Parts: sequence; C-alpha cells; structure tokens
Amino acid sequence: MNKESSSNEGVNEALVALIAALEARDLFTKDHSIRVAQIVKLLTAKFRISDQQKQTIYDAALLHDIGMVSIPDAILLKQGRLSSDELGLIQNSPEVAAKILVSISSLKDERLIILHQGERWDGEGYPNRLKGDQIPEGSRFIAVAKAIDAMTKNRSYRRARPLSYCLDQLKENAGSQFDPKIADVAISILCKGFLPD
Repeated sequence: MNKESSSNEGVNEALVALIAALEARDLFTKDHSIRVAQIVKLLTAKFRISDQQKQTIYDAALLHDIGMVSIPDAILLKQGRLSSDELGLIQNSPEVAAKILVSISSLKDERLIILHQGERWDGEGYPNRLKGDQIPEGSRFIAVAKAIDAMTKNRSYRRARPLSYCLDQLKENAGSQFDPKIADVAISILCKGFLPD
C-alpha cells in the first residue's frame, strides 16, 4: 500500500466516523447511511458496471448525508411537517456536502454523486434540475436506496411504512422521481425479501 492510498483510507474512515457522529444526533436515522450503502450494493450488483464504479457508488452512499451536519437539531428532529424554509435547508445539504468534500481530491467522483442525489428522473429535482441520463448514475442508485430506507424505517415524524407501500411508491414514481430501470430492480429485490435491518 502506498502512502497516498493509506492517506485516502484514513480520510474516508474519518468521514465515516463523522457520519456516525451525525446519525447519533437522531436515533431514527441511526445506521441510515450504512443501510443505504447496503441497498446500493444490492442494486449495483444487478447492473453491468465496473467493480471500481460499484465501490465509488457504495462509498458515496456511506457519505451521502454528510451535508446534514449543517441542519439544526430543531429541524432534524422535528416531529411535524417541515416548513418550506426548513425543507430548503434539507435540500441544500447535498451542496454543503460537496463543499465539505471539495478539498479531498480522492473523493471527487463521490462528491459529484452526492451533490446530485436529490435530482429526479423527470428533471424536477435539485440542485440543478438534471434530467434522465444527465444525472450521474451513482446519484440515481442512491436516490432509490435512500427512499427505500426512509419509507421502511421509523422516523421522528412517522412510523415505518409497510413494504407494500414502498413497492407501490417505487412503481408509481419509476420514470418520474426514479430511474425506471433501477426502480424495477429495486422492486424485484424487495419482492424477494432482501432488505437490510
């Protein structure tokens, strides 16, 4: 192992530790990033992409919520519906993440994926309203994976939804919110009972 790769691993470990500290603020999101990364791993295994790209997407999934460090507890732990201003802060968190990661050259691919995780297949997402294949592939995987985890786990503002609800949402939003190919694979995986604890 050369000095640069050893240094990169140290940086990545420090960032994962930061995510763990962030998630400790909210018991409802504890281990969310790990579960999202596990779902991403299940999804990418069904696609013909390189092992290196799979690893990049997995690493981005682990770090995808790092920008949430900028969100005050009053918003992060709020039990009711978010106001438009509060929602705007949440939607700005991928850009905060990109700023946090900008100086780490070894994570430039992950940074781009994280920045565009809020984009929608139909172009109605954020921050740049990218559409379809304009959205980085890794961002599209993370969008599906984090939606699955958000729906199937308890949150401060609501109880976990049943798996049938999650399947219906993936079907209804394939081609609008989600890349339809990734949504279809996610439905297949969920129907077989594969879902991280």
